[in-house]
Amino acid sequence: MLRYEDIKQVHLEISSLCNARCPLCPRNFRGYNYNDGYIERNLTLDDVKKIFQVDFLKQLSKIRINGNFGDIVMNPEGPEIVKYFKSANSKLQITISTNGSGRSKNFWHRLAENAEIDFCLDGLKDTHTLYRQNTDWKTIIKNAQHVIKNNGVANWKFILFDHNKHQVEEAKKLAMDLGFRQFKLVDHGRNTGPVFDKKGNLSHVIGNYKGETSFPILFHKKKTDMVLVEDIIENREPKFNIKCQTKKDSEIYITSTGEVYPCCFTGFSPRTYGHGEYHEAVNQQIKDLLPKNNNALENTLEECVSWFNKIQNSWKIQSYEQGRLIVCDDNCGL
Repeated sequence: MLRYEDIKQVHLEISSLCNARCPLCPRNFRGYNYNDGYIERNLTLDDVKKIFQVDFLKQLSKIRINGNFGDIVMNPEGPEIVKYFKSANSKLQITISTNGSGRSKNFWHRLAENAEIDFCLDGLKDTHTLYRQNTDWKTIIKNAQHVIKNNGVANWKFILFDHNKHQVEEAKKLAMDLGFRQFKLVDHGRNTGPVFDKKGNLSHVIGNYKGETSFPILFHKKKTDMVLVEDIIENREPKFNIKCQTKKDSEIYITSTGEVYPCCFTGFSPRTYGHGEYHEAVNQQIKDLLPKNNNALENTLEECVSWFNKIQNSWKIQSYEQGRLIVCDDNCGL
């Protein structure tokens, strides 16, 4: 599927910690603080030097820092790690996606010297924190300005929701006025659901949600239900034309614990994460394929990618019950 010498890009989770409480993010339960089986950890500069040796960095064209569970603002060594990457390969393109709500002016100046940064601003001041809870719109704008004024590249990344779609044009104009390089409009389809506060009280509802809003009922179901493959394959048909993004981009995904996966969709901590929902079933499929040696802090990258052919071989299997990977069909199937 992808050999060590073929790798040209890396998608990196530099931290699995986050200062936001985005209610549809897998690192909490609808805004309520709940860890469903992932390890909270920062990759250290020493970790990075062990995984990303100079010869490997020289063969890369791009590193994009955007994890499944965390944000670079939580990693105090973020600027030093990015500087290390660039010192080993001056032509390396480094991009960062961040909520941008934290750290000092110096932190952002140092990042700006070596990376292009997407600031996630999902609306204007009155709508942004309906999703990006615990972040501060003014702080994010201020930090983006630190990057821009230091001759860095800052982009405005706007996730579309029902509650902010009326602000797209105004936000786009503001982005250009403030000096952002690009305005990136993204629609993840994550548009509905109840939002709970830190005590489990219903705070608000995102989108046209008509389902259950009782926290005790939903949280009990999350913690006690078991979701199997047969529970989520209804209305799903195998898609035998897989346009694998990993193969297309020659990219791998590395987690904050050092584990190596073909992509972020397969890298949601499959050994431990995802009880009671979609990821429990798809992670069980992936876990069945995992070797013991996919951690780059303990093994060479050559060893860590050696199991990837098992992913590609699964595309030949006719049914999900027999082992066809749901996650591949859902994200790269046509």
